[in-house]
Amino acid sequence: MRLYEGIKNVAHVIQQTNNAELYQQLMELSTQALEMQNEVMRLTIESTKQEKEQRIERHSELYITLKGDSDKILYCAHCWDHEHRLIQVKCYDSGSFKCPQCSNNGIYDRAKWNS
Repeated sequence: MRLYEGIKNVAHVIQQTNNAELYQQLMELSTQALEMQNEVMRLTIESTKQEKEQRIERHSELYITLKGDSDKILYCAHCWDHEHRLIQVKCYDSGSFKCPQCSNNGIYDRAKWNS
């Protein structure tokens, strides 16, 4: 049973007993429980961001890769820095890339670019 459903069921039982003090205590506890649930969610999101941040490899151009990624997928550094979103860039045979989200572009392979 989810937290909200449990609180709702207990509130219904308390209302039937017509105990205003007990009902008030339940409302205070439910507020605290929901605040704790929100805090857990916030901490989980923050932890996920930190885990991703530790995997980020920055490059001289405006793209990033992830440590341990054998495919070396390129992501937009601008989107990561401003939105904490990993947006895969489009790589062209010419050695250049472009982000489909923000249009950030640059060179990922100088040898291809110069040929």
